[in-house]
Amino acid sequence: MDLSEAHLFYCYARDEGRNCGNGWWPSHALPHIQSTGVVDDACFPYTDHDQDCSGRCADWAARVVKISGFTALTNQPAQMKEWLSTKGALSACFVVFDDFFAYRSGVYRHVTGNEAGGHCVSIIGYDDAAGCWICKNQWGPGWGDAGFFRIAYGECSIEAWEVHGIDSVVETGWLRNLRVVGLWTINEDRNAWVYLSDGIGWRRLAFDNDVITTSLLVQMVAAKAGGRPVDVYQDGGIIKQVYVF
Repeated sequence: MDLSEAHLFYCYARDEGRNCGNGWWPSHALPHIQSTGVVDDACFPYTDHDQDCSGRCADWAARVVKISGFTALTNQPAQMKEWLSTKGALSACFVVFDDFFAYRSGVYRHVTGNEAGGHCVSIIGYDDAAGCWICKNQWGPGWGDAGFFRIAYGECSIEAWEVHGIDSVVETGWLRNLRVVGLWTINEDRNAWVYLSDGIGWRRLAFDNDVITTSLLVQMVAAKAGGRPVDVYQDGGIIKQVYVF
């Protein structure tokens, strides 16, 4: 999912007196995602300067995605690896030194330079043979190893500041003005999937009964063939209704 960093920071962080000059912490951000939710990126695109909530789309309240909760895994490398292997990526923060900005490849270890500040990234995997975490940065594909980097275990407090895993995503509500990019089904009862635009990706069609699944699939096929936008209602990530324009 491609969710809105702008909504998270320029709405919720702003309410706590945070801005581009002083930053924010995941432990403060995650409760807002759980209680109120964050919209998709198309609803509130990010720009690299302070702004307020007026940039949100008009129907933002119907487009939020929530999480069921989050788990703190700070200073628990074994549990971090288990989470990565069985559930997904982690949010983590670490100390940035000047030599990190020049990283291009390999396993990063701080060698020279002053402390530049704190930074939060996503840990997406690990490599015991190399003794490192595999991370995704948000500085674009022109930085580092096409936007990714590896950092040695225990380096720069990567496990010791804030490490969190998302328990699950609560995907309920309307998603507006999407395109049907792809469809997938198989010779198996009520097993049909649709790939939606705007970073939504694959979603399963409701499988309550044959009539509902077939009806939704027929509408999705027509929308894709005609290049027509759709609004979909999902409950727990399952597409239950569709409106084809």
